[in-house]
Amino acid sequence: MRVEPRFRDQVRCLVLKDRRAKTLDEALSPDDRIAFNDFLASVVAVLVAPRLGGRCGIEHLAAFSDEVAAGHRGERRPVNEFVVEEMLRHVYGLPQLFRTVPASPAAVSGAGAAIVRHLNNTDPGIAPGIDRILDTAVDLHQRRTRP
Repeated sequence: MRVEPRFRDQVRCLVLKDRRAKTLDEALSPDDRIAFNDFLASVVAVLVAPRLGGRCGIEHLAAFSDEVAAGHRGERRPVNEFVVEEMLRHVYGLPQLFRTVPASPAAVSGAGAAIVRHLNNTDPGIAPGIDRILDTAVDLHQRRTRP
């Protein structure tokens, strides 16, 4: 599936701490948000692999989710650690937490953005390499969503 250029731009703005990220996020229609979240999962997959590895157990995902949520509470940007973990479980192909009532698309966007912000804040190589990271995420996304 093709990635909208504005989705790439939104993630780039998020990583580079450009204020347009919020405007781009707020401009997403409900259908756009679902498509954006799918691409965001590919971005998260590219970013977490160096940190958590290619294979990861549920206990590691839960601990990393807690770390992301704690960091955001410290910045007064609360995020639900269970939705963060749900995004990570999706990336790693593990069973979902929310089977009966799924997390809202807006909550998923917020959790994905929290993961990206956390990794960007803890890895100084992400911002300078954002174009390469986005290219890799687009490639992964196209492979993941190929019919």
